Amino acid sequence: MKHAFSLIELLIVVLIVGVIYTLSISNFENIKEGKVTRTLSNLKPYLHELKKTKKAEIICLDECESCQIYVDGAVDQNASEMFEEFLDEEVKSYRYDLNYGLVEVKKSVYFNEQGSDEEICFSLSVDKNGVSEQVIAEYKDIFYDYSPYFSKTKVYHSDSELTQVKEELYQEVVR
Repeated sequence: MKHAFSLIELLIVVLIVGVIYTLSISNFENIKEGKVTRTLSNLKPYLHELKKTKKAEIICLDECESCQIYVDGAVDQNASEMFEEFLDEEVKSYRYDLNYGLVEVKKSVYFNEQGSDEEICFSLSVDKNGVSEQVIAEYKDIFYDYSPYFSKTKVYHSDSELTQVKEELYQEVVR
């Protein structure tokens, strides 16, 4: 009957603990230094975390080649650097309508500092209370629903899945 661990078993356990420790410390350092990769799924909480008195927003111009973060109307250069090559022209914005389903949002115009008009490829704003625009973004065949006020961004892998969830929510509210 065996009552102790062998030296090899102990070495394996120490090795596993060491690897886990190393990975967790490097992840904590990345978070501390702001090296967390920004994606559409964590964009809303990021905008909510920014210190603001009114709202924080991301505006992507030039077929989404450049995205800028605005905090209370002013460009935040440090934050904007994290969003270089964030999106491309594949992104589409929608709103959900009970009668029509997903309705694509027409691109709006933005006037830059020189007064020239540029087309907004994608934008999302979050006010000081954490309430965001009622926007659904499609990027690389994945749908990101920013419409729930106080919950995480919902991610769907098809428009039919998104529509089904929205219709079920509507039926639940009607009952």
